[in-house]
Amino acid sequence: MFGKTISAVAGAALTGTVASAGTPIIDGSLDAAYGPLASIQSNSTGFGNNESDHVGYASGSELDGGAIRISGGSLFIQLGGNIEDNYNKLEVFIDARAGGQNKILGINPDVGFGALQRMGDDGSGNGLTFDAGFEADLYLSITCGDNGAGTGIFSYIDYAELRTNGDGFGAYAGSGGSYNLDGVDYIDPSVGDYGIRVAINNSNIGGVIGGDGSDCGAPDDVAVDTGIELEIPLYLLDWDFEGLPFDNVKVCAFVNAADHNYVSNQILGGLGGMANLGEPRDVNFESIDGPQFFALGDVAESCIPAITGACCFANGECWEGVTDEHCDDNRGLWIGEDTICDECDLGGGNPCPTDVNGSGVTDVDDLLELIGAFGNVCP
Repeated sequence: MFGKTISAVAGAALTGTVASAGTPIIDGSLDAAYGPLASIQSNSTGFGNNESDHVGYASGSELDGGAIRISGGSLFIQLGGNIEDNYNKLEVFIDARAGGQNKILGINPDVGFGALQRMGDDGSGNGLTFDAGFEADLYLSITCGDNGAGTGIFSYIDYAELRTNGDGFGAYAGSGGSYNLDGVDYIDPSVGDYGIRVAINNSNIGGVIGGDGSDCGAPDDVAVDTGIELEIPLYLLDWDFEGLPFDNVKVCAFVNAADHNYVSNQILGGLGGMANLGEPRDVNFESIDGPQFFALGDVAESCIPAITGACCFANGECWEGVTDEHCDDNRGLWIGEDTICDECDLGGGNPCPTDVNGSGVTDVDDLLELIGAFGNVCP
């Protein structure tokens, strides 16, 4: 079974103690064959923190880490995390040859119901722009939704060439599935006409938390070892059959909304503590600190996870595993690192919360005190 979120093998790979050998198995998991992680998420997720360990269904989307390998004529990419089963999109851009697009043009192949057109130049000179030195040559869109049987998801893949002057070829690249039947997990990689295979294992419940602050996709140097895994035949990048060398491959991956119209804060490499980026045509990764991509041969640095605890609310509600900042933004009371909801005490010994001034009775003096404080900003 494909079970848990993290593993000792993945943690060893992160620190570089597992040698890269062999060809990865396309099942959504981080194999030792990848070697060290090339990228680790540094941002909590604004697209929901998944709380289900189901192999198919996920209640949120996050990208916790990225690994890359070339073997047997294929490019392999593993992205630890989740893709929500609400048809949110995982957008993957690959720079592996001369030329390509640093800014997405408006005249690319129409795949995924206008995906590239929605992110590209609308004629006004805008368009999603990558870091300097990143010129995308190939694009993949990955999405998933309920399979209709109540057992898991179907996944759907599209791909397109990103030629320097636009146009090129693109097409639907197949479908796969992830489901649980009679207590057993099954992952069927996508099957299509172009040799692209994608497997989704959505069982991750580790990695980053929800929000828009700084966080770490591999807390305590232990990587999330389940997520989305891709195999891409190199001939799809060598479209003129030139026998190109592929020794400088870079990947930019991020989560987008279902209509490709709202970029999340889940990008590899990470943003370091930012909110969702929003309108794709206005996104310019060059204006954000650090590289928003990772490359073949990169080894990610360790990072610091967010400090979390319980957030207590006056109405009796409580959230666990949130940061002080996130709790405060929602007008709750954060009670400290590693605390739990059972430790909330909002009564304060006062059985009469309408007794504002503590006189033992609710009367006009309480009302006047409230009016006098009306409009004050609470700390």
